[in-house]
Amino acid sequence: MEIEDAIALANAYRIPRAARSALLEMIELAGMRTVADELSWVTSHKFRKTTATILEDAGQSPRQIADQLGHSRLSTTMDDYSGRKARNPEAAKHLDDAMRSIHEQDRQVPPGPDL
Repeated sequence: MEIEDAIALANAYRIPRAARSALLEMIELAGMRTVADELSWVTSHKFRKTTATILEDAGQSPRQIADQLGHSRLSTTMDDYSGRKARNPEAAKHLDDAMRSIHEQDRQVPPGPDL
């Protein structure tokens, strides 16, 4: 929303001038990207696929994976979730290393002030 549009709306709704600065600030904040915007690709379906992959890698049978995911038909699990082996093992290793590095960085305690 443009500032001019916000002012026109404020005039139309007779918002007092004292409250307009807060309104304009909220409009500015509403236009900013957030962490939620950056993570919009994360869906429950992505977690389900991750769950299936982890269970498959751990040696669980397709039936056990289907039960965990709540699938009544084993074909759903097999067609949509299982058998997605790495076609590029080197790429898979790079991704695994990157995720492990990020995880380890998150677990490190940042240096604090000397007491």
